[in-house]
Amino acid sequence: MLDGRSISLRNTISWFALVIATILTSFPVWSQQVREAGTVATLDFAIAETLFAFQDLPVAMGSVSNYQSWTEDYSLPPNLVDIGSNPQPNKELLSTLNLDTILIPLQYAYLKDDLSGIAPVALLSPYNTSPLSGWEKMLAFTEEVGTHTERKRDVNQLIVDADDYMNRLRDTATTLPQPLLLVQFLDTRHVRIYGHNSLPGIVLEQLGLRNAWEGPTSRWGISTIGIGELFNMEAHFVVVDTSHLPSRHSIQKNVMASELWGQLPSVRAGNTTLLDADFWVFGAIPSTLRFASSLVEALETPAEP
Repeated sequence: MLDGRSISLRNTISWFALVIATILTSFPVWSQQVREAGTVATLDFAIAETLFAFQDLPVAMGSVSNYQSWTEDYSLPPNLVDIGSNPQPNKELLSTLNLDTILIPLQYAYLKDDLSGIAPVALLSPYNTSPLSGWEKMLAFTEEVGTHTERKRDVNQLIVDADDYMNRLRDTATTLPQPLLLVQFLDTRHVRIYGHNSLPGIVLEQLGLRNAWEGPTSRWGISTIGIGELFNMEAHFVVVDTSHLPSRHSIQKNVMASELWGQLPSVRAGNTTLLDADFWVFGAIPSTLRFASSLVEALETPAEP
């Protein structure tokens, strides 16, 4: 026969088991949250800015200062860990982190074997040789990031929001000038042209705007041509303004003050727009949305006389 103490102990154990069951029922993703507490490391800005959309995800990132200098974005997550340069990350620091995975771009495939000893490594990029359209590749890339970080719900919401934002911008873009030629100064004689598979080119396609560049491009959707070749282009020039970068400031200033630039038909006709580069030109959805918003706003604003 059970005495009173045995009954009391059994009741206590039953009560405790009921409490634990209630907690697990109330928080069905508790075990998933424990798994996701680890850090995700990346050596790519497109991956990094996608990870930033998952606000509670600890991220370790390479070349943080370079990303901030280009995008002028100083509101990065406070728990961000700087792991050194992208081509040569600090492996000693990486080995001390509680890493779930390391996500690297295709151009750093040579690091995969070396980094695999620290954490599982995956290669992914929105700029690849897939036959998908530029926007479809951007979405597929974002879904891959979600798969490797177990954040499919967050990724789905990011994609829905991006599609909705692009659709709303498309409605306001019908009166904008076109075709558009997206250029960036490389030196005093050459410019980079952004074609259909580039981030700017993808945005033009999504907004229903015509890209004036029909020539060949690299995997990144870019091409380099001489400034003199712009004499043959009938388009509204959108200049990606990189004058905030010390290495680019004097180049852009000198080119735009040069006789060669001033004699271009589009420049003489005033068909140019200077667009602040507050986005990463080889970025993902976050940069795509920033570029799209800045482009529409800049083209809607009358140029100063």
